[in-house]
Amino acid sequence: MVRLHAEERRRQLLAVAREEFARVGPEGARISDIAKLAGVNVALLYRYFESKEQLFEEAVVEPIDHLLQDVLAQTVAGSINGSSDAVTIFYRGLLEVFVEYLDLFNVVLFSDRDSGQEFYLRRIAPFIDSLAEHVRGAAGTLWAQNADPALSSPMCVGMCWGIAMDAHFRGVELDTDEVARVLTMITVQGLRGETPPR
Repeated sequence: MVRLHAEERRRQLLAVAREEFARVGPEGARISDIAKLAGVNVALLYRYFESKEQLFEEAVVEPIDHLLQDVLAQTVAGSINGSSDAVTIFYRGLLEVFVEYLDLFNVVLFSDRDSGQEFYLRRIAPFIDSLAEHVRGAAGTLWAQNADPALSSPMCVGMCWGIAMDAHFRGVELDTDEVARVLTMITVQGLRGETPPR
């Protein structure tokens, strides 16, 4: 067993656990397997984490939450700074998160219905609600739109999710800059355009 500083060891355990949770899901992952993959004994792993649930929370759930919050912060900063690229910043950031961490999102959302719903309500829904509030407060800017942000915000997140998932399963590399540009065009011209005739 390689001797690491406590913080380095903690990061190493989290990285190994993240890979194992992504590979077999939270139900299939076993503490003993994670310890073995990390090259430590189970007792050492329990010195850092009280339970598999805590390990899952810190290895998978919290990093996803931080990534989403970073996307929102970058988007808001782009809007506050008067950047006409705020919409593109949002799409590019969210696409990059979904492309890079799609397996983790799938594990968290779809391994178990109840825990997936709990994660969605605790982490994804507040992200979408914060985005909607930002859009509501952006009157007169590029984000302003005719559609209700409570409807358009989950739609914008869903477009990124669907595109990332489609690219993943087709096995193609996504050009996030180009996709963000196209989604921005759709958002700005579609959501702000004329109301279609009924």
